[in-house]
Amino acid sequence: MNNPKDIKEQVRKLLESDQRYQAIRLIQNTYGVNEAEATRLLETLRKDAAPANATQKQIPIKGCGGCASAALKVGSILSLLLGLLFLGVTAFFYYFYEDFKKDATPVRGIIDEVKIAPPTQATDTTQSVFLVFKYSFQDSVYTCQTISSYPKKDFQAKDSVTLLVNPANPEYASLPADEVMQDFYLIFGIATAVMLVIALVLWFLSRATKSATTA
Repeated sequence: MNNPKDIKEQVRKLLESDQRYQAIRLIQNTYGVNEAEATRLLETLRKDAAPANATQKQIPIKGCGGCASAALKVGSILSLLLGLLFLGVTAFFYYFYEDFKKDATPVRGIIDEVKIAPPTQATDTTQSVFLVFKYSFQDSVYTCQTISSYPKKDFQAKDSVTLLVNPANPEYASLPADEVMQDFYLIFGIATAVMLVIALVLWFLSRATKSATTA
């Protein structure tokens, strides 16, 4: 006697190739039934095969869900690392600058020269300049150019200014109220917070996606 599983497989292949009549004839010849009974058996076989096909179709969806969960987890880790990097950079410069101010000595100097700074963006309307300070410290005269730029309207050549000078390195001087450094702390602090929030959100999404796929 023919194996019912083999008959089902043959019927399934015939139906997939649009050979319904041949499938009915196969059932008739195998089970010795008339055409009406063979048709009913054919419908029964089709219904039995439907859940298996549905399960097979769900496999790629599960796989995609797993990929999405993994991608979100990787994004969460990268965002966390980037946030920690921003935090480290902010902490380093904060320590460096605050340590400099703690050991620095205030002196009077002048703005010996202003140098036009290139615009950071083509749409910039405010002209910025680098400042060249000239000051005397411990019977020696020094000049120092700022690393950061300042609005030109706020400073003029020969203006008298108060500077902070580190006795261990008197060749470098800085303005006491360095708003550029304060802006730097603010920008990197916000960037750190944003990256950490993104990392947290992506982590929760990866957990939710994983739970949905395994449910």
